[in-house]
Amino acid sequence: MRTALVVLLTDLTVHGDVIPEKTVIEVERSIRNDWFGSKLCRDATVEEIAEYRGQEHAADGFDEQLQLDQAQLLADIEAKKGDLATLQESVELLTEARAGLQAEVDDLGKQKKALADEVAALEKAKKAAGK
Repeated sequence: MRTALVVLLTDLTVHGDVIPEKTVIEVERSIRNDWFGSKLCRDATVEEIAEYRGQEHAADGFDEQLQLDQAQLLADIEAKKGDLATLQESVELLTEARAGLQAEVDDLGKQKKALADEVAALEKAKKAAGK
């Protein structure tokens, strides 16, 4: 299929999209002939063709950069998933440590109460012995 680069001489609606006047586009040769005959376009100049081809290459480079950026973002996400797993493990360990410490605090509270009861009993015995 042969194509041609043309410059639109007026705004044109193609498949529901408006293509503005002076846009350089690549179309099939038969469409070029229809539009040219209807004075909707003219053939692109050598300079316009060179600029169009340059934009195509720039767009290819842009696509490559987007793909590289996307790959980097996906790698970053995977790294963050690893960080998240590490943090979740740390939370679990800290939760277990907290539970252990809370049990120690409870045990120390019981020991304190037992010692306070023992001190009270000794003071009572001391008073009773002092009489």
